[in-house]
Amino acid sequence: MAAAEPRALRADAERNRRRILDAARMVFADNGLGVGVDAVARAAGVGVGTLYRRFPTKVDLLGAVIEDGVCRLADEIEHIEQAQTDPWDAFAASVRAFAETIARDRGFYEVIHGTPEFIPIARDSKARLMGAVARLVKRAQDAGVVRADIVADDIAALCQVAARLPRWRLEAQPELWTRYLALALDGLRPEGAHELPHAPPVAPIKAPKVARRRRASGGG
Repeated sequence: MAAAEPRALRADAERNRRRILDAARMVFADNGLGVGVDAVARAAGVGVGTLYRRFPTKVDLLGAVIEDGVCRLADEIEHIEQAQTDPWDAFAASVRAFAETIARDRGFYEVIHGTPEFIPIARDSKARLMGAVARLVKRAQDAGVVRADIVADDIAALCQVAARLPRWRLEAQPELWTRYLALALDGLRPEGAHELPHAPPVAPIKAPKVARRRRASGGG
């Protein structure tokens, strides 16, 4: 029984860490970096002391959230690389995964892309991610299904353009980003276009109300 207790404690600590990271991603995406870590602790259902034991400062927490998100996407794209045998299918699936991550975590991605001090965070994981993308790009180019003049960084930029739609648009039509991603993918093919998977945007009856978000002043 004594040997099982440390394992149980480690498992419990890892569950808490996972809950904190998931909650932090949601809270920072919705409220920006100014929100206090107490809001993250509440969203995770843990005490502030538990959060600080895992992440002594807010910068530590932000770094872990960024690292975790990049690693998740890298895992997904590496899985696609191994599982998909068709070069175009592998390429298109990886681009979709990249764009979908941006679309689903739009608020947080906007925050970290506009904050230069976070650019060095997760450098190794970002290199791993872009390395997987580069391999899929080359594989598709070697097969003649993707134009020869693009590089992996082009994919990251195109995914951001396709997926970063206004929040109210995505709330009304959550899959609208797939329309623009399909346009981007057609532009990457050396041959003709294909049918778009989503209808055009629905024109709003009146201008959407701009929600004012109250930002917590707490730091950490």
